[in-house]
Amino acid sequence: MRRLSLFLFVLVWATALLAQTTAEILGTVADESGASIPGAKITARNTATGIVSNTTSGEGGQFRFPLLQPGKYEVSIEKAGFAKLVRSNVEIQLNERANIPAQLKVSATQDVINVTGEVPLINTTNSEVGVNFDSQRIQNLPLAPNSNILNAALSVPGVSQLSAGNSGFAAGGVSFSVNGMRTRSNNFVVDGTDSNSPSVGGLLQEINNPDTVGEFRMITNQFAAEYGRAAGSVVSIVTKSGTNSLHGTAYWRHNDNKLNSRSNLDKRVFTRAPWRIENQFAGTLGGPVVKNKTFFFGSILR
Repeated sequence: MRRLSLFLFVLVWATALLAQTTAEILGTVADESGASIPGAKITARNTATGIVSNTTSGEGGQFRFPLLQPGKYEVSIEKAGFAKLVRSNVEIQLNERANIPAQLKVSATQDVINVTGEVPLINTTNSEVGVNFDSQRIQNLPLAPNSNILNAALSVPGVSQLSAGNSGFAAGGVSFSVNGMRTRSNNFVVDGTDSNSPSVGGLLQEINNPDTVGEFRMITNQFAAEYGRAAGSVVSIVTKSGTNSLHGTAYWRHNDNKLNSRSNLDKRVFTRAPWRIENQFAGTLGGPVVKNKTFFFGSILR
């Protein structure tokens, strides 16, 4: 009995971790009159990795793909007597439950209806209040000289950066308060794993190479029960993974005296600017090990 209880606990715990790093696609298959269609075959294919998931609509026409990796998908729905429906460019974000339209048209031939369109941004499946930062948004936003990924969180409504006297109270390089709560009230999760400093709170593992982050979501209200702990916010960070194509990034950041001017105080204290030279190198590389099955991704920061 104890072994069974331990097994069930580990299973539930592992499922909760996956739920914090994945997304879902769901919907209801119906005909043009609105009547549900059971037994339809639905396939969801990740266009970057080629990984395919399959399911069948239930008695009420409902279907659901849980625990999907965030990204772009092609969803196809087919049933005998109806034209096949293919929805491409279905992009799902971290923790999103994307409800897609799935209406089939009667057809006696092997017709295929292709629909290209993005998933509506309005969340109709839960009451969470939060903001998603995808890789493109992370790349375009200014992240301060230290390139810490948490600098992006300072642009979220309800988030306020603490004064210099309090900034050292939380780990992670960036201290902030959400909805008036303490810095220790923020919960940080990296790839589904707890990453909170046990002593002062804050992100235990600083992420100063934004190119390693695939997406992160900051929930500021109405957290799901799977998170726990937080009273201010939940910051869930997912790192990038490899795809079927080899890809990578590299950058060099340089700063020295010639690129800076002295302040009035520096001019009074120093006859010339204090010595400064900074160089930071970073890069990432990812790709396939076995196409459509196994991938690698790595990064370096110096």
